[in-house]
Amino acid sequence: MVGHSHTVRCLQVGLGVVVSGSYDHTLKKWRLSTGECLATLRGHLAAVLSVQFDCNKIVSGSCDNTIKVWSFNTGECLSTLSGHNNAVTCIHFDHSRIVSGSLDTQIKVWDIKSERCIQTLDWASAEGHTGVVRCLQADTWRIVSAADDKTLKVWSLESGKRLVTLREHTDGVTCLQFNDLKIVSGSYDKTVKLWDFTKS
Repeated sequence: MVGHSHTVRCLQVGLGVVVSGSYDHTLKKWRLSTGECLATLRGHLAAVLSVQFDCNKIVSGSCDNTIKVWSFNTGECLSTLSGHNNAVTCIHFDHSRIVSGSLDTQIKVWDIKSERCIQTLDWASAEGHTGVVRCLQADTWRIVSAADDKTLKVWSLESGKRLVTLREHTDGVTCLQFNDLKIVSGSYDKTVKLWDFTKS
């Protein structure tokens, strides 16, 4: 799949397509079976660092400090969410909310329908991260985030309250996944750690 003019920074596969985001400021939608480029989404003013999609929309985060919501079918930009003070490094969304993490160390929760930020999770308000937020994931009631400050944090999605801070990594945390019982995290410290939700 050749078409981007700079580094490909993020992608997701599903629904028979690949959506990729690039330092060339664009996203591209490709047919998985043939590699054909179906659409190029233009609108970001800087590198695209994060992308997620479902059957209705594509959501992207960029070094232009914004999040864009695009139509999955037409590629039209439906909305632009502004509020972060630096690059948007990671995103996660469901049918009603987008959760974003940023180089500005903040996590924001956005209401998709109103296009408004409804929560900001930072050090001042919630003992949030003090380093770049590298990754996050959310389910129906919690957010798990990780950052260059060597920690993972678990939050209530509804209230924004910090539930626990996990401190065992000796360098920044770069990736995570979780399910109902476990969190798995990877770090610049060359380790993968397994955390037990039931003991938090």
